[in-house]
Amino acid sequence: MGRIPEDIVQRIKNESDIISVVSEFVNLRKSGKDFKGLCPFHQEKTPSFFVIPAKQFYHCFGCGKGGNVINFIMDHERLEYPDALRFLAQKAGIEIPRTDSGSSDIERVYEALSFAERFFNNRLLASDDGRPARDYLKSRGINEDIIKRFGLGFAPDSWDGLLKAASGEKIQTVALERAGLVKRKQGLYDRFRKRIMVPIKNISGKNVAFGGRIMPGDEGAKYINSPETDVYKKSRILYGLDISKNSMREKNEAVVVEGYFDLISLFQAGITNVVAASGTGFASEQASLLSRFCGRVVLMYDPDSAGIKAAFRACGVLYNAGLEPRLIRLPKGTDPDGYIRKHGAENLSKVISEADDIFDFVIKGLKGKISDQTVAVQKKIIGKIVELIEPIGDRQTRAIIYEKIYSRLGVDIKPFAPGEEKRRVASAGRLDDVNVNKDNFENTFLSIIISHPELYGECLDKVDGSLFSESDNAKIFEIIGTIQSSGREISVSNLFDEIGSNGLRDRLSKIAFIEHSLADWATVFDDCMRRFKKIAIKRRLDELKSLIDKAGKESDRDRLEILTREFHKLKAEV
Repeated sequence: MGRIPEDIVQRIKNESDIISVVSEFVNLRKSGKDFKGLCPFHQEKTPSFFVIPAKQFYHCFGCGKGGNVINFIMDHERLEYPDALRFLAQKAGIEIPRTDSGSSDIERVYEALSFAERFFNNRLLASDDGRPARDYLKSRGINEDIIKRFGLGFAPDSWDGLLKAASGEKIQTVALERAGLVKRKQGLYDRFRKRIMVPIKNISGKNVAFGGRIMPGDEGAKYINSPETDVYKKSRILYGLDISKNSMREKNEAVVVEGYFDLISLFQAGITNVVAASGTGFASEQASLLSRFCGRVVLMYDPDSAGIKAAFRACGVLYNAGLEPRLIRLPKGTDPDGYIRKHGAENLSKVISEADDIFDFVIKGLKGKISDQTVAVQKKIIGKIVELIEPIGDRQTRAIIYEKIYSRLGVDIKPFAPGEEKRRVASAGRLDDVNVNKDNFENTFLSIIISHPELYGECLDKVDGSLFSESDNAKIFEIIGTIQSSGREISVSNLFDEIGSNGLRDRLSKIAFIEHSLADWATVFDDCMRRFKKIAIKRRLDELKSLIDKAGKESDRDRLEILTREFHKLKAEV
């Protein structure tokens, strides 16, 4: 990609406050001077992800990830450095001059998807062949404002409508193919034809895929979805999350439906804390996404057997993510869209507020007690509950659920759970398991230098990279020197910009956090300097021993006297 001018880079960094940016993806809560939340890079139940506004960096004590605001976008959105800058520039309203070098491969995929969304939307709203689709959406009560809000569109009944339009806009066919918009079979052709198009976006609002709904009366699959691509992984996406996340955060609750139009119908009716699983089995990554914004999840799946099975499976995944799942049993033959059109938003809001936990859901679905059911029914119920519990990795959560099942349903499920007594629960991600190694004085020294760059000149003639026992620390010290000699400010953010290695970046974020918690950094710094001096002296003493031995063998008395005098002088300082 063409080089972004340094003044633009600096402006992007200055205007991209790390708290504002990270808050769009993580539910941050104040913790002293800092903020903390559930890490977006690994699954956890106890927040170990910290953001330090004073130094504009983040660090997770669970997985070790760390960096500045640009690194966060690179990792979270899976972008290269220039593309992450463009992402932040767009958010900040900063224009970056285009260059002849063009965009990266990933950025070209995003550009292709963005173009396709505009193309489909225009065909829906401003073309004659889009009229039947407009009429259908109108019959479902979907107004033009919602069409524009969700970017709905229409794919024309053509094998190359998108291909031709993209060619006219200089969109490369390889980008269309990588985006899943066209297929190859003895040539390229449009994947979506004569379908109502639903753009699927990631948490930051970037288009990553499409769902195409068949027109009423046509034959074929009801929905065709984009294949997985470099930018689209089904298990990491919840439809509508980019729009609903703030409402979820405010209400501490998410409503999960199965279909795109269920979500759109609820959103239009004012129920805005809603996402759709888009027909996929609920994945642990999706539960982790929800856990960043809320604590309670209401599952509003179709009331048929497939919907209930999917809801049960989702409950186990949600419990495992530390969330509180609730279920709604809609009347048979009714989906969320149909229910809200028949009964209204106020009625549905009441149903959501009264959603059952899994135990009451089971009880209300039975005629009488479990003990009154046939053996076959009891066996089926127990099997479903065991299936729900199996994904839950936390021993305490499982123990609580076992107790609730026994007290509410009168059944001891534990003997039916395979291997429960032998099951080992990993405790990955706990803060206790992560050794921050605060006793490592090299880390502490670097942390103080970064926070108090005026000290760098004081130690320059006393400390060099060779004195560090860890090569990563020596490299960081070297980078500090590079920044200093270039006349730039020594800061955590600037250091992150100079580091290419992810491992070195994670080391730096851990180091930067240390000084943050020191009560008396000046005293600690003096101690670090004494330890470096001691290392330098011991190293020189080892050299002197070799030189003295050599001078003795060569009978060089004058040199032997000078070396011996230096040796005893240094020895006295250790």
